[in-house]
Amino acid sequence: MPSFRQVGEKQLPHEIIFMSWSPKRDLIALVNKVGEVLLHRLANIQRVWILPPNENTGKEVTCLAWRPDGKILAFGLADTKKVVLCDVEKPESLHSFSVERPVSCMQWMEVTEENSVLKSFYNAEDESSILLPRLPALPKNYNATAKIFSEEKSDEIKLLGDVRLNALVLGGVSGEIEIYAYGMYKIATIVEVFGSCLGLCLSSDLKSLSVITELKTSTTPVVTYFQLDTSLLSEYLPEVTRMARKFTHISTLLQYIKLSLTCMCEAWEEILMQMDSQLTKFVQEKNTTTSVQDEFMDLLLWGKASPELQELLMNQLTVKGLKKLGQAVESSYSTIQKLVISHLQSGSEALLYHLSELKGMALWKQKYEPLGLDAKAIEDAIMSVGSFSLKANELLQVIDSGMKNFKAFFRWLYVAMLRMSEDHVPPELNKMTQNEITFVADFITAHFNEAPELYNQKGKYFNVELVGQYLKDEDDILMSPPRTEGNQWFNFLQNSAPLKDRV
Repeated sequence: MPSFRQVGEKQLPHEIIFMSWSPKRDLIALVNKVGEVLLHRLANIQRVWILPPNENTGKEVTCLAWRPDGKILAFGLADTKKVVLCDVEKPESLHSFSVERPVSCMQWMEVTEENSVLKSFYNAEDESSILLPRLPALPKNYNATAKIFSEEKSDEIKLLGDVRLNALVLGGVSGEIEIYAYGMYKIATIVEVFGSCLGLCLSSDLKSLSVITELKTSTTPVVTYFQLDTSLLSEYLPEVTRMARKFTHISTLLQYIKLSLTCMCEAWEEILMQMDSQLTKFVQEKNTTTSVQDEFMDLLLWGKASPELQELLMNQLTVKGLKKLGQAVESSYSTIQKLVISHLQSGSEALLYHLSELKGMALWKQKYEPLGLDAKAIEDAIMSVGSFSLKANELLQVIDSGMKNFKAFFRWLYVAMLRMSEDHVPPELNKMTQNEITFVADFITAHFNEAPELYNQKGKYFNVELVGQYLKDEDDILMSPPRTEGNQWFNFLQNSAPLKDRV
């Protein structure tokens, strides 16, 4: 009988405490004592990537497992009590969730049981991917986490994987056992298991769960092996699969929308607040009793500026600063506008699609009520997503109006400042129609009113820049709500009894 022979060797700087072979590829995942997760190729033991420990995840890795398709690696962390799902293509966390106690062992298995109901559901899933457009990629140059959705094959499909059900089984140090469909949706919790879980194995038909535990006593540890009857999961396999699939779709879309909002917040620059702060400083330092609104109106109508206003414009704001501010406003507003139109609306529409299907499932009480689906709660969620979409449309209107206002105002103010400095005014900017004068006058009248109550809360007297109030994570109501006359969305809210009560 031929003997085993060594085919490779690799010296590593730290002691390895866990390892697991990929079920599909020539890869092996390793965990060392310092908390690093490493991926190596088996052929030449060459390192593919390394995921170092960090504050957001943790550093005390206690176990790891591969998803059956070999595309995602899961590992448990004791110090932060988290389970992290990592992309096999690059060292990035795709998803994480908290657990009550550290996980001591895990298994990720694929369900092989087939029935006609599940097959029809799998086909329906294919239809949903055809009906719903692909989510647009998030910009790579903003938040690092947004890279999850920044490539063609790295959006929600990666987290969801194949349509066939798979389950991540977690065993805790205090005996708790939890089962997560698709590694994300908790479908079962088993308690009153004594000791720490050393190993577990869920059968591929979901009918039985084998567990090994260790109970430490004053003398010697007691190791126990037992089996649990989990046929209840098998009986509700089609329903559990549908609910789990919807949960993974919805949770991934919520993450996509959250990342879209993060990108929008990063596109919104603090420089946009410069006009507000400059005007506030002007109010604090000027000696005259004339209001800021009247000062700018005099400059618009008579071409004359008070010494205080001239000091503000020429020495503090400057012509160069005005051009920079105008470019920042246009660039920032355009980026936010694109993100709202392409990302928030796409994510919201997909979210409404899946919530509507979930509501239909909840109405089938015989099948889904025992699993906890509540039609009223889903209706509330649909209302919330609808309100979010309306607010996104409102933001688009504010951006559109703001860009027009700022462009006209900056164009006029640029010419006025050139004349103050006695510089040459380009012929194309020298002429201003009566309509343009009226437009700028309306903008000054609407936004250059002093509001002392703002100073106590925001440290400013003005709200010239209105987009930021939609993006900041604050509980305050909008300080400058948009005009509602002739607004089709506002009229819709007023004429809809269910929505009217929520406004």
